[in-house]
Amino acid sequence: MLERSAPAQAQFDRHDSARHLLFRDYETRGVLPLSKVGVHRYAADPRTEVTCAAYAVDDEPVKLWTPGDAIPVEFREVATNPNWIAVAHNAAFEMAIEELLLAPRFNWPVIPLERQHCTLAMASALALPGKLEKLADVLELSQRKDVAGHRLMLAMSKPRRARKGEDPNQIYWFEDHERLQRLFAYCVADLEAERELYAHLLPLSPTEQAIWYLRARINGRGFYLDQALAIVAQKLAKTAAPEIDTELTEITDGGITGVNQIARLQTWLREQGCPLDSLDKKSVAALLKTELPPQVQRALELRQDGGQAAVKKIAALLDRVGGDGRVRDHKASTGRFAAAGPQVQNLKRPEVEDIEAAIAAVSTGDYNHVRGLYPRVLSLLGDLGRSLIRAAPGHVLIGADFGAIESRALAWVAGEEWKLEAYRRYDATRDPRDEPYCVLANRMLHLPEGTVTSDSRERAFGKTGDLACGYQGGEAAIEKFAPGVFSLEERKQIKIEWRAAHPAVCKFWYAVDRAAWAAIQERGRVTACGLVAFKCCGSFLFLKLPSGRKLTYPFPRTTLLDPQHGAVVFADSSDGQFHDCRGGAGAYGGLWTENIVSGIARDVLVEAMLRLETRGYPIVVHVHDEIVCEVPEGFGSTEEFTRLMIQRPSWALDLPIAAKAWRGARYCK
Repeated sequence: MLERSAPAQAQFDRHDSARHLLFRDYETRGVLPLSKVGVHRYAADPRTEVTCAAYAVDDEPVKLWTPGDAIPVEFREVATNPNWIAVAHNAAFEMAIEELLLAPRFNWPVIPLERQHCTLAMASALALPGKLEKLADVLELSQRKDVAGHRLMLAMSKPRRARKGEDPNQIYWFEDHERLQRLFAYCVADLEAERELYAHLLPLSPTEQAIWYLRARINGRGFYLDQALAIVAQKLAKTAAPEIDTELTEITDGGITGVNQIARLQTWLREQGCPLDSLDKKSVAALLKTELPPQVQRALELRQDGGQAAVKKIAALLDRVGGDGRVRDHKASTGRFAAAGPQVQNLKRPEVEDIEAAIAAVSTGDYNHVRGLYPRVLSLLGDLGRSLIRAAPGHVLIGADFGAIESRALAWVAGEEWKLEAYRRYDATRDPRDEPYCVLANRMLHLPEGTVTSDSRERAFGKTGDLACGYQGGEAAIEKFAPGVFSLEERKQIKIEWRAAHPAVCKFWYAVDRAAWAAIQERGRVTACGLVAFKCCGSFLFLKLPSGRKLTYPFPRTTLLDPQHGAVVFADSSDGQFHDCRGGAGAYGGLWTENIVSGIARDVLVEAMLRLETRGYPIVVHVHDEIVCEVPEGFGSTEEFTRLMIQRPSWALDLPIAAKAWRGARYCK
């Protein structure tokens, strides 16, 4: 049984100095699928309606509003009184419904962003599950999610099928009195659970609350989509896909009729003497570099072209574009940022050399013309994914990404001084011979300084080693980053030599693991490890980063894996579930290190985001280590943008940071 702290007292003044808290929850129905189009397009659709709203002030009884009732005075109060706070679970939904549906139709008061709190964000900051029903179970709330009511809500939130004798072109709902009363009760119960949840959670820190506000503004702002190009690309994809499947069918004598029939394709490849465990992009690309029978070569080329997930993202972008031509709805979360819908962070980096020529060809809409210039049509269309994000008329995009921020942060937090000096030297000279991957390759291969250059094959030893080995990875991690590139002996050599070149990092892996263990063994005591520290309080293990932000690990405990080895086990919700991390195998030094380095990189990013917004650069996209802003033509400069990006935080004045800015009409980098 996992240890849990006693429930917090339901006293809401412990979270803030607000005089009153307004909790609210809306039930809606609409024709558009919410999960597909996103909340902004859903809320703005004239066919979307609010069925009811449950609300309560502090610990007062829950009240219910339905269309036709007067607007509750509590909503007018929270919209005008700075001493009030509005609370919701996944507040982005409530905010969009109020702004885009209730305000224009009912003259509903719009609550300012700075008076919004979100229990989903608060739960995420504690590494707890996001779904209300899962949270209620994990925290053992007295109010639990009504499962039957949830099923009813889903049925009533979308049109029902037309019955016999009804016009099939009309919209019909489940809206009989009995169902409506059950839905109202469900909404009230949900609000009770959300209110109890709020009392159990810790508030966001002022900095994290400010970041949540910024993320909400970025989500509301959205980015401009080249709809004309996206629509043409989608039509070309629909033409190309059947053609690829037809050719694959012919090559395999009917054994495989589609590029996504993975198991069949793997069986066919084995029969051709080319077994392949994975058909992902890297594995196929690696095999295509070898000598293959012509039919196998072509089948893999078709798989590589037809398995373009990037093309599917074009449809996802079009699904979410609003009437103003902008795509919205990336998750407003804390910690490591995630995205919803089209997953902008996963849009394919273009491989085609002349992206403008490719855009011009696709814009013709002539499939035969495009195929004549670019035989792999679907691959080309995937290359255009980023280019679909463009500046609105009269504006321009300006952006930058941090250079090797995780490698730099790892060296900094572990105290790998030679590597920090290598980055500082390269940032100052930009001499290709000083490029850190080349410097690392020289060390790993015991070559004289300056031997490995950017064109040398040996550079891959340094780059792959750095990407794969920093978090205690070995041969398997190296193969994952560079499938088919290195032999087993080379992979073993890379692991050994990378670790030999990074003694401080290796020492840090084991030190940070011991610190986590000690913190749980001696609950309440701060266990420092260089620039970070652990402390275990109640049901949580906290890891304090150099910025002061704390990473949270719920329900930690120590366990013995065998008589000589132990591990820290915590409840992990990263995959949407809530179970022991790594299947009960527990954390290890590499995992703690990855969390720490990712956390540092994220903190560097958000400080740059806040600086850029303050200086008038409105952010429209941020992915991993990159920020993209949309500004009026003639505003700002890449030089100023770079300066704002690389300004060192007060807590990391000796961390070398580098970035290179660009400016253009499209997001093509």
